[in-house]
Amino acid sequence: MARARKNLRLALIAAGGTISMLKDPATSKSVSVWTAADLFAQTSFAQDAAARDFTVRCIDLVPSSRTGPLRVYPEDFLALARRIQKVVITNIDGVVVTHGTDAMEEAAYCVDEVVASAVPIVFTGAMRPAWATGCDGIRNLENALRIAAVIPAAYATLVTLNDQIFEAWSVYKADTGAFDAFAARRGAPFGRIFGDQVECSWRPIPRQRLGQIPSALPSSVPILTMGVADDAALLERVTEGQIQGLVIAGMASGTIPEIAYQKVLSLAQAGLPVVLCSSATSGWTNAEYYYPTVYAGLRTAGVCIEDHLSPRKARIRLMVCLGLGVAYVPFGQEFVMGSV
Repeated sequence: MARARKNLRLALIAAGGTISMLKDPATSKSVSVWTAADLFAQTSFAQDAAARDFTVRCIDLVPSSRTGPLRVYPEDFLALARRIQKVVITNIDGVVVTHGTDAMEEAAYCVDEVVASAVPIVFTGAMRPAWATGCDGIRNLENALRIAAVIPAAYATLVTLNDQIFEAWSVYKADTGAFDAFAARRGAPFGRIFGDQVECSWRPIPRQRLGQIPSALPSSVPILTMGVADDAALLERVTEGQIQGLVIAGMASGTIPEIAYQKVLSLAQAGLPVVLCSSATSGWTNAEYYYPTVYAGLRTAGVCIEDHLSPRKARIRLMVCLGLGVAYVPFGQEFVMGSV
């Protein structure tokens, strides 16, 4: 990987999360306290910024009173995307975002799709707050700054924790508390950091992103995970206009139990945007090579078969498409080289 450029200008945006938390002595609760400047001041980069020949602009994304570790609203994603968009059109060479890990995979993917950026954007956070033994936040932040300093803009939005680097579309949180909690979907490339060396063993494939920030995102886009003999009884309670879209996390390769099939079909035929994904952590939804026409009826009804994205990311993509008033197109068509 190339060395950092001279006179580098980075932006650090703090959007809350565990990395910013200290323990409140009055309540013993973890609360977001540290600002972007507080976080940066604890890195080795702050001590020798002049020697490294770069500057960091610290920005705080002020959360609403509702925002906390487990409370993220569509407007929060849009506020973050708009702030990043404003930053990247200024004289900035890269952006680092500190964020809560529970929603990081969705926030990073949303930003990757809607922000038109000519600079790299790197998300990071912490699995443990600063007051806990073995806290990992500052190390992760230093790695994110290293990546933003050297990675080409073509890599777009990345996520880094525990010395690993992931693409925004493929990363997912696989463990609730381990340092190596984040992983990539099978077959998706990832990089690593050793000391101060950034290594990415892949070249990004150019793809068309949505590239626009919608004015609003619909929140009534549920994910329905299907299991064996699931009759999808909840779908019987869905009335016209009650929800704006639906993501089905089907069994393994994306199949829907026969008892629920007609209910899904009816909703799609009535005009509800429906996306079908696999509920597995990795692998394609499309099983038609071995089971020809298995999705034919669903496709005819208007159901979109999503091969690459997880259900949570497919939901973000559907929400953004609805917000922009465009049809949902399955992700990653650029990745498919063809068949013989």
